[in-house]
Amino acid sequence: MPTRADSRKAFFAVFPSIALPIFIALVDQSVITTAMPFVAAELGEVAKITWPVTAYLIAAAVAAPVYGRLGDMYGRKLMMGVGLGISTLGSLLCHFAPSMDMLTLFRVVQGMGAGGLMALASALVGQAVGARERGRYQAYIATVAVTANALGPVIGGLLTDHFGWRSIFLLNPILVVVALVLLRRLELTNSASSRKGIDILGALILAVAFASLVLSIDALRQGGLSQIARLGAFGGLCLLSAAVLFWWERRVETPLLPRQVFQNPSIRRSNAMALCQGALILAILALLPVFLRVQLGISASQIGTALVPMVAATAVGASITGKMVNVTGWTTLFPGIGFAMLALMLGSFALIHPHLGQMGYSIWFTCTTIWLGTVMPTVQIIVLAEGEPEDFGAVTSVTQLSRSLGAAIGTAIVPVVMLLTPGFGPLPLAELLDGTRSDVSIGWPAFRNAFLLLAGIAVLGAVIAARVPLRKV
Repeated sequence: MPTRADSRKAFFAVFPSIALPIFIALVDQSVITTAMPFVAAELGEVAKITWPVTAYLIAAAVAAPVYGRLGDMYGRKLMMGVGLGISTLGSLLCHFAPSMDMLTLFRVVQGMGAGGLMALASALVGQAVGARERGRYQAYIATVAVTANALGPVIGGLLTDHFGWRSIFLLNPILVVVALVLLRRLELTNSASSRKGIDILGALILAVAFASLVLSIDALRQGGLSQIARLGAFGGLCLLSAAVLFWWERRVETPLLPRQVFQNPSIRRSNAMALCQGALILAILALLPVFLRVQLGISASQIGTALVPMVAATAVGASITGKMVNVTGWTTLFPGIGFAMLALMLGSFALIHPHLGQMGYSIWFTCTTIWLGTVMPTVQIIVLAEGEPEDFGAVTSVTQLSRSLGAAIGTAIVPVVMLLTPGFGPLPLAELLDGTRSDVSIGWPAFRNAFLLLAGIAVLGAVIAARVPLRKV
């Protein structure tokens, strides 16, 4: 059995080469959040303000299991390089986007490149170290992830204020050059899996299901009798696609989504926890810049600065949780507590509505987001403990897919809840964002409903955590 020293040596032989690709994927995801009010102001179509964020998440979610399976088959190091190259192409296209629709399309390309980076990195860690030690080392990955989410809004705000929002898409090519140099130094690779073939049809069905889900949410957001038929059509297509995907994956020889993902209750419910966490963290990151802009009228860089301690707290929570799992072996105890505390903090904020300044809001949500860090390490530990080593890439990619699906749903449904609030809509929101309307109290009922929705998602996560069979590793 490998000693702790052996595991440490194995992990740090891998970590430098995988940390930057993880960072790139998640910075690309979050760097645009603080810029979106200003992107919408320049390109117009404020009703589509969350589309570029959601498009990236959908593309990343669909791509993740494809990368996972290809990584198992042809090498995780190779597929990580391919993903980095595609993400750079998408970033350069985004820089020149002439409209919100084209920006959304190019964000799809960017997300298709970044989709597998997190899953491939987790698979490499699972390959390098033993089950009990993964708690300690998954916390390092979670720390990189939340650090990227913390720095992304700050970088996005600073670049937007000083060079315009288009400059944020020039960061990716610079980082990718460094990442490829580090990746070349990675010696660890995996043997080719005996399970050959890639389920292209499954990936296409998954893409249809995701896209129709988002389009049905958009139809719900627009409301009105004219959207009922559109809502029914896309909602029905989403349900039909999901049913067909489930049927197909049970029959294909090499499924895109490994059968153990559906058959193993610990993996299945851990992925459900990942979905709730993804919905919460990205919805919070997308909601807070708009809330701070409306409530305080502050600039993009000030918004980014206010978000730093909030997302950094998630890294602290992840690090503490990873060490606690390593010491005690307990898994679902920590996310169960974390989800419950998230529900309490978000729900009480919605009901109390404290009128705080920039510092006050930053402190409140720092105390809130620290609990998000309890989820990511434990989910990865459970999935790797229960999954088959030959399928580590495919299994961990489904966890990333679940997290991305949650993020896409969260960032799409929050503006629906806000814009459907009586007395509120796209025009008042646009006027509040550009400063032409000063009565910020008109927006609070919409924000209150959004925070209550997030509290409800946290309650659901706590219930799921209580029902995961694997309690210790």
